[in-house]
Amino acid sequence: MDTHDTAPVRGGPVTAPPAVGRAARGARRAAALLAVLLLAQPSPPALAAPAPARAAPAAPEPVELAIAVDQSGSLRASDVERERDAAGRIAVGEISAASRLTVLGFASADNDEQSPVDEVCPTTELDPVAREKTGECIGRLARRGEGTGTGTDFPAVIRQAVTRLGEHGADRPRVLFLLTDGKLDVTGSPAYGPDEDSRRENGERELRKALAEAADAEVQIWPLGFGEGIDEKALDAMAAGGYQGGCADLPDARPRATAVPDSTTLGNALQRAFAGARCLVTDPPVEDKPPADISVRLSPLATLATIVVSKGDPEVRATYYDPRGRKVEPGTRADGSRFELAGAGGEVESLRITDPRPGDWQVRLDAPEGHRDKLASVSVQWRGAVRSSIVMTPASPRPGEEVRIELGLQTRDDEGVSDPEDLRRLRVSGRLTGDGFAPQDLDLGDKGANGDGKAGDGRFTGTVRIPEGADGALKAVGVLGAVGLTADHRPFLTRTAPVNPDVRAELRVDDAEVHPGESVPFVLLASNDSGEPRTLRLYPRDTEPGAVDVSPAEITLAPGESVNRGGTLTVDAGQRPHRLTARVEVLDLGERGRPLDAKLVGLDVTPVPPRWEVLWEKWWWALVSALVAVLGLTGYALWRRRQQATDVDPGGLRLSLTVPGGSGERTASEVDVPRGRGPWYRFDVLDEYGTDPRLHPSPGGEYAVQRDPRTGVRLRTPDGAERALPLGQDVPLHGEARLRVERGTAGGNRRGGGPAVVRWLADLLPRRRPAPGSGPGGGNGQQPAPGPHAPSSYDDDLSDAL
Repeated sequence: MDTHDTAPVRGGPVTAPPAVGRAARGARRAAALLAVLLLAQPSPPALAAPAPARAAPAAPEPVELAIAVDQSGSLRASDVERERDAAGRIAVGEISAASRLTVLGFASADNDEQSPVDEVCPTTELDPVAREKTGECIGRLARRGEGTGTGTDFPAVIRQAVTRLGEHGADRPRVLFLLTDGKLDVTGSPAYGPDEDSRRENGERELRKALAEAADAEVQIWPLGFGEGIDEKALDAMAAGGYQGGCADLPDARPRATAVPDSTTLGNALQRAFAGARCLVTDPPVEDKPPADISVRLSPLATLATIVVSKGDPEVRATYYDPRGRKVEPGTRADGSRFELAGAGGEVESLRITDPRPGDWQVRLDAPEGHRDKLASVSVQWRGAVRSSIVMTPASPRPGEEVRIELGLQTRDDEGVSDPEDLRRLRVSGRLTGDGFAPQDLDLGDKGANGDGKAGDGRFTGTVRIPEGADGALKAVGVLGAVGLTADHRPFLTRTAPVNPDVRAELRVDDAEVHPGESVPFVLLASNDSGEPRTLRLYPRDTEPGAVDVSPAEITLAPGESVNRGGTLTVDAGQRPHRLTARVEVLDLGERGRPLDAKLVGLDVTPVPPRWEVLWEKWWWALVSALVAVLGLTGYALWRRRQQATDVDPGGLRLSLTVPGGSGERTASEVDVPRGRGPWYRFDVLDEYGTDPRLHPSPGGEYAVQRDPRTGVRLRTPDGAERALPLGQDVPLHGEARLRVERGTAGGNRRGGGPAVVRWLADLLPRRRPAPGSGPGGGNGQQPAPGPHAPSSYDDDLSDAL
């Protein structure tokens, strides 16, 4: 993926630096990478661009850095104190230990014994020891007093900085941070003329010359405005007068002035300026008073990061925790990262992290009583890398044919980039080159329009028509524009196809979720209309070698043969959980590896679940079926048992006792059998031999009655004999009494009216028996005979439940 170099370059346009030394180093790195690739994986086909092997993050490019601090009388002591704080933040925030730093204090020389520039920190390489000493010498900066040269000599300090930045002759970016109110004042300096008017005019002329010298020496000037009445116009002119070649052709990477009117804006203003000058990604600092826990996010794109803590008070102590909650021990390596602490014990300190774990890092600020009143800030700045994978559909287009270009982004760990916060930092486009036509820019978007499948998924899509004059090789490559991010160059290489190609192929594969060691299916449709056998090769690219295995890897088609062949993409069993992205190509080996089709595939690698979860996913249908069968059988058995009880339940019958009387018979006693009394309803006949016999319900009665599904009713008499009778038949008892059993007013043996679910609930309710001695029957345990319409206790249970 093409990108503008993300570190300042020297000697020409940022896209083509002329420095021979840098080009030679780049050639050596490319040769070393190629050697690793040739040894690490099989030789790819002729047109194939090999997938780069995983490499350790590159060390940040060192710079020549100078900080010029205005000590003139136009500033207050508090302004110089804030300048001193800013200088300390820059010194500890520099990401490369190989960078060299010079700190200059400046005002003016109002006589021959004075110097306009004080070199408070001589040029030194910023290793951890040097950073500590730099903090000490920066602390000596102070506002000049009366009679010590209190003007503002910009020409002198710019020339001094240009000299120091170039004296080592290193082919490095050169950056000057100019901390001042922007007010040129050499009216008291004899070196600029005999009087104030000539000095003012000569000072302005010399400033223009000094800025031109800085531009010729490729020194960027980044002014930071402090004090009251900041001359922003003058600061802008100084930023524009220096070298304009930044790390990228983007507005944020070009030198610019930033005003810092008060201490509350210092952190944010300085951070933006420093990030722009050093081509770093940064977010606004987070502020709080100790004790406090402050969280800052590090993107998965980050390869090198610095957490800068401006404590406001040297007594404040900072403790760092990684996204897993583990305490960071400076000077150690852990979890693949290396940690270096600078500035501990001072007002500003920084933790430098190589190859940081992405996520939310915590900074815990503690301070003793009496040192908690000043606002502290925590900021993070980082440099990162992004990898691209690009495909063209159709893979071998014809001249004049419209093609779809799709580009996916990956982190250095081959993980897809889809976080909105990361995507908003990127400006993605593309470029199409080839034989027979001029290069064309590609408009790629991730907004779910113009062929893009889904907005915000990290896949940028666009369309372009292949020029009619295209004849031969084609190359599509992505272009990244972003401060602080480098990108690789992994193009899609192909050739134009004839109008009717002999061999065609289409690969069908979807994004999927998969566990390590498992596979996802694909389908390959291919045909061979040539007169000879052709071998197609399926090749995974743009991912770590061995991360994804394709099976089958090769398919041979006989002349005239068409296939619809299934296969699998298998994720290596050692893959950690993440979103794995790859480009899978179908190549025709008979045409020097011409791509027939290519797809970007996203595989969400998820942890292997526990064994019980695997068994459940595999056999859930059998377990559910068995459970349903058991519940069904149990329910049927209960229903059958209840049904059998219902078949003989005497509930709903009416017992009548008749005796002779007058010209016929009269009913001496009558009882409706309540529901839910069990299979037998027991009762006695009182005064059975007398003239006034009565039916008396009793749990221990000598008579009992139940239904008989065949005849109607079954009667048990005191002698223990049972007999089956039809309903409505009179049965002689002792004496003149006769017993008749017939359907009551409720009819049949219904369990009660209403919906079936109510009856089902009624069947489930327990039968409630009256306690001995309760009710109108007295203490003999006998139940009173309910009237024809009196509700039973079973009915009461149902009413209570409903």
